[in-house]
Amino acid sequence: MTTYDAEFEEHIRDLLSNLYDYLKLVENPVARQLEQGRSGKERMRAIRGAVLAAIEALRREKTASPTSRQNRLYNILLLRYVEEQGTNEVLQQLALSERQYYREHQRALQTISRVIWDEHFASAGGSHPAALSLAEELDYLSLERHQASFDVRAEILAALRSTGVIAEQRGIAIRVDDADAKIRLNVSQPVFRQLVIYLLNDFMGAMTAGGQIRVDLSAEGGEPVILFSGMASMREDCQRLLQDSTALALMRSLNARLESAAALQIALKFEREVHKILIVDDNPDTVALFKRYVANLPCQLLSAQEESEALRIAQETPLLCVILDVMLPGKDGWQILQRLKTHPATAEIPVLICSVLEMEELALSLGADGYLKKPPTREEFLATLSAWSA
Repeated sequence: MTTYDAEFEEHIRDLLSNLYDYLKLVENPVARQLEQGRSGKERMRAIRGAVLAAIEALRREKTASPTSRQNRLYNILLLRYVEEQGTNEVLQQLALSERQYYREHQRALQTISRVIWDEHFASAGGSHPAALSLAEELDYLSLERHQASFDVRAEILAALRSTGVIAEQRGIAIRVDDADAKIRLNVSQPVFRQLVIYLLNDFMGAMTAGGQIRVDLSAEGGEPVILFSGMASMREDCQRLLQDSTALALMRSLNARLESAAALQIALKFEREVHKILIVDDNPDTVALFKRYVANLPCQLLSAQEESEALRIAQETPLLCVILDVMLPGKDGWQILQRLKTHPATAEIPVLICSVLEMEELALSLGADGYLKKPPTREEFLATLSAWSA
């Protein structure tokens, strides 16, 4: 094999899925390269050894818990393919939602594909296409430090400034709606801007002089939507972009999709991941306060009043964080904090102590990830929450 491409990644997926099936392995072109001229049992050992070594290369921290983010790609591949566990079992062990799992599973496959390519194929004269470096760059730009809530319209206007010269040269006008309502996204800002630039440039490339592109913003059920109209061949434009590897990579990185819409429009839609937050407090007024704070945000507030209920929810549900009061009936919040931080399924979940007691130093020393004096303002709470938003 001389080129790293989508076909190579598919061979890696097939190799992992049939790691213990001799007959299917010997038919896999990647496996034939990994066997290094061996036969019989030695052939199988060589293939599996190469795969296991590649998986091990993804392991960042040997002492981290199974739910640790640092080892998430490693654990997905280990549990799913080496230990042959079912998807639901992996979801439970790693405390992931189904959407998180499939997104991270795809990243794991792409990453191990690159590791195997670099180790066994690149030195043999194979070449990396531009898509590989793009994938690496998108992985980097998708890290949390590059993600922050931003005004979608402001970013589109910034993209227009970048495409303005081309639009002027081609005699094409681009208009953005003047709606006052602000729509915000919490994804990688640089990737979003590059996607808009890429789409606009593609649309202009298929237009004749004197044309106009209109960009409208809306939110369907809380899901941000960007509508493009004015292109003469919109259906063809959409189909072409759905086969464009660069456009697809950019959209996949942003959890976005492109589709033909009514009234001769192309819609770019962004799926908001709903973050679940658990509040452990026996005061209904406090629970109601936090519900107001997260209203209109992609968050779902779960509540519990007792230790057993709180631990059950935390162990069974992928959570963004736990808001914990320390003055509770029965066991106090400090004991619940210790249980959360010592159980492998919940140890990585951020815990915010929210109490009328002035005990920030004690809270942090016992393992809490944050402290707010009750009742906090919405600004204080959201500032803390933003640091934990994936």
